[in-house]
Amino acid sequence: MAPRRNRKSPAGRVLGTIVAVVLVVIVTVMQQKGWLPSGSSSSTPPGTGSGPQSPSSSVPAPDVERPAPKTAASGSTRPLRIGSWNIEWLGKPEDRSGPAEGVAQTTQDLADYIIASDVSILAVQEIIATVNSRPIRSDEIEQTLDLIQQKTGDDWEYILFPGRQDGDQLTGVLWNTAEVRALDTKRGAWDQLDAPWPLPIERGRSAQGSALWNRPPHAMHFSAGDELSDFAVVVLHMKADYQGDFAAHRADEAAALCRVVPKVVSTFRETDVVILGDTNMTSAGETAMRTIEAAGYRDTNTDAKQTHWRGGAMDKVFVPSGQREFDGSRFEVMSDAYLRKARLSPQDFKTRLSDHYMVVMTMQVGPDDD
Repeated sequence: MAPRRNRKSPAGRVLGTIVAVVLVVIVTVMQQKGWLPSGSSSSTPPGTGSGPQSPSSSVPAPDVERPAPKTAASGSTRPLRIGSWNIEWLGKPEDRSGPAEGVAQTTQDLADYIIASDVSILAVQEIIATVNSRPIRSDEIEQTLDLIQQKTGDDWEYILFPGRQDGDQLTGVLWNTAEVRALDTKRGAWDQLDAPWPLPIERGRSAQGSALWNRPPHAMHFSAGDELSDFAVVVLHMKADYQGDFAAHRADEAAALCRVVPKVVSTFRETDVVILGDTNMTSAGETAMRTIEAAGYRDTNTDAKQTHWRGGAMDKVFVPSGQREFDGSRFEVMSDAYLRKARLSPQDFKTRLSDHYMVVMTMQVGPDDD
């Protein structure tokens, strides 16, 4: 089981418990002396009641790491934003290209961009592990999520998926625990985070002779709250046209992927499966694209919006056809509007952040239907 990112120290938890107990004792004594009516709303110590509290008077309950579960209202829906971002060689700046060669991304830039996207789940690609450990950790991601919490108050978790060998570019998922919960693969218990589920794709080589899926796809299962929509995400990073044309290779990767996607459905008992990531497809006519669409998924980037700073629509979000949560799904690229607001040119973005822009898809959350 992957450990949670718990920023609260043991000393902090003990202090919180002592403060809460002292407050309860004080209120009880005041009630017994008649100084405070027992029926008054003031009989509840600050931070322990269900009503709203001001930040200055709030005392958090000890060991509370997640907010109260959201529960479905009859027929209610709300949008949920799911993103994907290839963060060019995060953790190994010497392998970045062009004007970004040797330039490490800053925590400030990464946090600002993620906050501006307003995503609740973010699939990531091209992450380099800090150390060879299990679970896999990234200093850059750790520090970025800490800064997001400082800026917004939101607590985020993340999991990085293992590659074929140490030193590989990794994929993974980040998520805002106030909006979604990671579900246990076996029991469906949101408070037990299992290791990510690797899709059972057999190792092999494509017709072009290269190894298939050097960055193996993994799946994670999420819920938007009690009795609300749950769904699985499958994160992709397909082979790029680096030193050649690898469209035929990607076709073989897509075929291998689609053979095992039904096992994602059966493993999670989940029909809402989102497939997303950097596909490196250079056109909508690629065989790989047609293969995924034939498996019952549609590309939400119907307008082929540019997702790379030099052009191309390689970063994609595929959603299952015929599922109501995705009927009105919108696709957007965190590029032009963000660049204008941050006063960045495309080359600035490439240098400071990545050669890929983040892509975002919206789904409608409502009462769970599967």
